[in-house]
Amino acid sequence: MRKAIFIVGFLLALHIHAQDCEALAPMKPGIEMEYTHYNKKGKPEMISRRKVTSVDDENGFLVIGLEANYENLKGKERKDMPTISHVLKCKEGNYYVSMNGYFPTGQQQSGMELSVEGDFLTFPDQLTPGQTLDDGEISVSLGAGATSLIKATMKVLNRKALQQTSFTTPAGTFDGVIVTFDYEFKMGFIKMRGSGKEWYVKGIGVVRSESYNKKGKLIEWFQLTKFNN
Repeated sequence: MRKAIFIVGFLLALHIHAQDCEALAPMKPGIEMEYTHYNKKGKPEMISRRKVTSVDDENGFLVIGLEANYENLKGKERKDMPTISHVLKCKEGNYYVSMNGYFPTGQQQSGMELSVEGDFLTFPDQLTPGQTLDDGEISVSLGAGATSLIKATMKVLNRKALQQTSFTTPAGTFDGVIVTFDYEFKMGFIKMRGSGKEWYVKGIGVVRSESYNKKGKLIEWFQLTKFNN
């Protein structure tokens, strides 16, 4: 279940905020971001690294390819957290984040196939306090052929921009906007609800993310620890 919570945090962490798609000076192939992930007591548990792999123009959209991988604290790849390839699209300053990249589409597991369908989350070019953002949903099926044995859905709801603030992480001091959201995860009889809080910075995206359970208690969090542009 903690993987599902992690995915929710990762969901918005790939957002890059800018007023103009063509003015994405930091967003070029080779940019790398390192995040350290902590448990509820603040103990480091793993590292994730996100890299911009491509920036292209397709049918009027600026399309940004990203890749994320996960390591333990000794720098070794985590086999239980596969590398994720992801796509951002931008047109007229507005970003669209495909939710399909949060699971390895088409992956074969002991003869089973994992398929993913989902929405695009949208982000306005001007993220300002008081804004309400659109919801998103993703559906995941695991089965053989046309038979679906396991189906899960995840929704991101009640997305709101709260306030402009200044904050510090090991990567530096930033000015940004706090965004909150609720999430719902369902898989068979298993249901999980919670909420999240994100600190967004223009030109980078999320620099800190916190996940809470339905009672409002902190579960885990991550923050930007290195940024190479």
